[in-house]
Amino acid sequence: MLNNEEERPPLIVECPHCHLQVIPTSDNHCPSCREDINNRLDINPRRVALLVYESEELLPYCYNCGAHTDRYVRTSADEESGLETIIFGEKSPEKTSNVIVFLPECDLCSESEIELVEVDYEKQTMKIMVDIKFQEKVFQFRET
Repeated sequence: MLNNEEERPPLIVECPHCHLQVIPTSDNHCPSCREDINNRLDINPRRVALLVYESEELLPYCYNCGAHTDRYVRTSADEESGLETIIFGEKSPEKTSNVIVFLPECDLCSESEIELVEVDYEKQTMKIMVDIKFQEKVFQFRET
């Protein structure tokens, strides 16, 4: 039996497979992707999820490999309310929520697809899979 709160496992964790914040099932599986949260055999330790704000200026290092670059790519996500779409049909672009970020990307990684984990339209953020070096540089830059 656990005696203090420090020994208890966290209730909400980031799934190492889908990178969503979840409450694991009783047998430690992610309710979203159904993977075992404790099984990290196929997890690339160089790839991590990074929350990027829409208005955030990012350093000139490729999000995918960490190499210096002056090239930025526009990444966007649009949302339409499912219920409103059913009732009123397709909406015009002016009535949708969207999040747009400009990610630094080198020429070598331009063929790679951006791995979007999730979008928060209220907070205007995107969670994107990035190279761990890029994440470290972003965190250092945010501290200054």
